[in-house]
Amino acid sequence: MGVVIAVPELLAAAGGNNFLWPTVSTTVGHLQTRWPVVTLIPVALIVMAGYSVLRVRLGETAVQADLQAIGRTPQGRLVKQDVQFDQLAQGGIPPAPPQRGEFQRVLWYFAFATAVVVAGGLIAAPSDSPFVVGYVLYSLIAFFWVVIPNLVAYFFRKDFPFMTLVLTVRALGRRLQLAAAFVAALLVILLLHLALYPWPSRR
Repeated sequence: MGVVIAVPELLAAAGGNNFLWPTVSTTVGHLQTRWPVVTLIPVALIVMAGYSVLRVRLGETAVQADLQAIGRTPQGRLVKQDVQFDQLAQGGIPPAPPQRGEFQRVLWYFAFATAVVVAGGLIAAPSDSPFVVGYVLYSLIAFFWVVIPNLVAYFFRKDFPFMTLVLTVRALGRRLQLAAAFVAALLVILLLHLALYPWPSRR
């Protein structure tokens, strides 16, 4: 997951303003100049993800007002759980299932997703604007590596064999606390950078 995002990001950063596509933050900044309300979207997503992790922790279950139980998979993704009324009446709810079905042929999925992302970038490349390439490239990456794995885990009870970003940082913290703290600081800087783009640079 990190490689999928880092490769186009680092290539764009190293290539400068004349590269085939811009960085993620430059792409978001371009959207913000056209529609300022877009500024709220990345900030809201980051805050909602952090709140979700605090609200539903790994191995725990939360029950919503509609009595729908939500747990978290070992990889860190939310999943619907079935809860019986007698369990609620007794004041107990089942913990998040420790083992679930795993998405089969994940390597084939990664190969297909990579091919689609590359093909989408190549199709958009003839465009006069590098931002069009950026929109296509980053949207496809988000769809195949974030949206689909979470939807499959939530609705179909199948897990992709890689952790979410938050759980990866948490696991890193168990081995090297300073490194995890550094990554967390970078996420906060990213939040401010996207909200106050182009901070810390000047226009």
